[in-house]
Amino acid sequence: MSRCLIVCLLLCAAAPVFAAEDLDFRAPAGPDGPLTATAMRSLAVRALPVYKNPVRAQFLANLSALQIVAGDYVAANSTRESLDEVRRRTKTVPAIDLSIIYDVYARARAMEVKNHSTFERAFTDVFHQTVSPLGDRAAFTVTRWLATPLPVFRNNFQSELDRVRGEQRITLSQAVDLVWAYLSFDAFRSFSEVAAPLIAEDDRRRYVIDDEVLVRTPQRASISAVLVRPRNAPASLPTLLEFTTFVGSNYDAMDCAAHGYVGVIAYARGRARSPDALIPYEHDGDDARAVIAWIARQRWSNGSVGMYGSGYAGFAAWAAAKRSAPALKALAASSPFAPGLDAPSIERVPGLPASVYRRWLRHPSFDSYWQTMLPYAEDFAHIDIPVLTTTGYFDPHQADAMYYFAEHLRQDPQANQTLLLGPYDAEAMRRGPLGVIGGYSLDPAALIDLKALRFQWFDHVLKNGPQPGLLAARVNFQVMGANTWRHAGSLEQMANGSVRLYLDPSRAGGHFRLSGHSPSRKRYIEFTVPLESSGDEASGTAAGSAAAANGSEAPAELVSREIAPADSVTFVSGPLQRPMVMSGSLSGLLSFATNQRRLGVELTLYELLPNGNYFKLFATPDDIDLHHVPVHGPPRPIVPKRRERFPFRGERLTSVEFKTGARIVLVLAVAPPPAEAAKASTLEVRWYGGSYVELPVERSEEAEAAAQSLRSQ
Repeated sequence: MSRCLIVCLLLCAAAPVFAAEDLDFRAPAGPDGPLTATAMRSLAVRALPVYKNPVRAQFLANLSALQIVAGDYVAANSTRESLDEVRRRTKTVPAIDLSIIYDVYARARAMEVKNHSTFERAFTDVFHQTVSPLGDRAAFTVTRWLATPLPVFRNNFQSELDRVRGEQRITLSQAVDLVWAYLSFDAFRSFSEVAAPLIAEDDRRRYVIDDEVLVRTPQRASISAVLVRPRNAPASLPTLLEFTTFVGSNYDAMDCAAHGYVGVIAYARGRARSPDALIPYEHDGDDARAVIAWIARQRWSNGSVGMYGSGYAGFAAWAAAKRSAPALKALAASSPFAPGLDAPSIERVPGLPASVYRRWLRHPSFDSYWQTMLPYAEDFAHIDIPVLTTTGYFDPHQADAMYYFAEHLRQDPQANQTLLLGPYDAEAMRRGPLGVIGGYSLDPAALIDLKALRFQWFDHVLKNGPQPGLLAARVNFQVMGANTWRHAGSLEQMANGSVRLYLDPSRAGGHFRLSGHSPSRKRYIEFTVPLESSGDEASGTAAGSAAAANGSEAPAELVSREIAPADSVTFVSGPLQRPMVMSGSLSGLLSFATNQRRLGVELTLYELLPNGNYFKLFATPDDIDLHHVPVHGPPRPIVPKRRERFPFRGERLTSVEFKTGARIVLVLAVAPPPAEAAKASTLEVRWYGGSYVELPVERSEEAEAAAQSLRSQ
């Protein structure tokens, strides 16, 4: 679970407050200041008599927080016990949720007061009473919450203080938010050092941990690995394996063990205790298969191995499946790299030797060098194990994930492939989705625990458990703005209709029109880009692509008031009269002429909301490299200044419900050709009126009305 998500969940305890009283409050300088504890205690004491909430559970939760910060620990513990009774009676919470942290803290503080003991002694007793009886999975969840780094809560409390800084009075609702932020910080500050040895002791009692495993491969390389398995488990278990270059904690392996698997993290050559040279990608398939074979020979293995991981580890899982590995029974890859299809970078593999990077640069296209490392062509036909692919509309590696998914099904239409798509970026693939990404607030339906879903899927394929309901079909996707998930048998079935919108050279309000009517094909939009100034500064889209190629995965702003990409033209539709759901990828036809033999094009789609905000529907943009055009027979090179027609199908997938009153915005940007390919000092482009895009939409009476409103504009 992500650290940021933990903060969001902790602060969710600050439920709505039904009172209008304002309170005097001047924010102290920071969480650790000498006046902070006094200021927060005073605020809680003054808020207690006036706090009200008609919802009993919310009232008790917030009341307990106020009592703890006010210093009335015995009353707070009693309130927490009443809250637990209400929740058990109404069954409003799962067996284990974050409230247990505050239960433990309140009980320890109350015991400290009642027994005149130290907090360390009281917390230790409560930990043993509460955590020790839990099963492995529940205990792992609680102990990892307890181990959250203190800076997470310090930074969050600082943000809450800064939010009201300069105010002389704050609302009761703001006061409760501040109290929860302070309580989270103060609680974790109080028990973090006490909890660490208790967690380590609990882990040793529950798990066998071996972090000195060395696996010898048939090529005589040494692969370093960490092994974690539950002590109280059947004699043999299935194993979940992650193969990665990142050397960190054994968190994921222990998480697997807590879920009833043997957890193994294996590191690429040259990592951890491996004495070999670091050469990413090239040997990972062979080395991962060697680790799988080693696992299958161990007495604690039942012979079944599942591989999982995101980014590099996602690639390694596919690389292992390229050749036969009898014990490999399933793989779950999220946001996997596909080296050669995108640009491998030094940032992805810290410590990469310069000689290896120079070797990569000698292979700028997806040639045989890269094809030997990951499944290619007929390799996919022999991958006959269940596969779960997870990616997002804002995942920079969505195209990589879709390469594996689509090629697997192209080579074997009956392949056991399942795809999950949602409004996620690469960070969400690793740590779980947050409530907000790039300014876009996710629908509640999208806030799922991706890691828990992956375990449910592995339970289904390796332990004959029930199939997760969210993975009901081959393609499962969240419709942004509709707060719902849809399920389809294929990518093509994500939508059952289409709307064609033409790139009209007519201007309207400072931009060009995205029209339902075909304009004259003789009309065109013309613009010129000076090549000598068209570096990263001149082309925002080119700069964005370069950043992605160099390993930057931080999501750009998805919601903004303005869009002004360089070297581009913008087309805007009229307002929609009804909601309309679009699901899938863009397609269409580009009719153009250029003075160059090669032209890079980037397409970005936005929803212009009635409030004036632009919402980017996928990121990164759809990239199209125009250097050959399809004709009868083999494609031929572009002829400079000749009018060309290029039908396309974009790679980026998205799903969104356009709102009534919203407009559809298409930004068509150009990336200058490489310097060695440039044929003039300027890039000249004409976009002709015959160009159009097709939006894949859901057919319904309402959607047809929306589509008709676009066609009539």
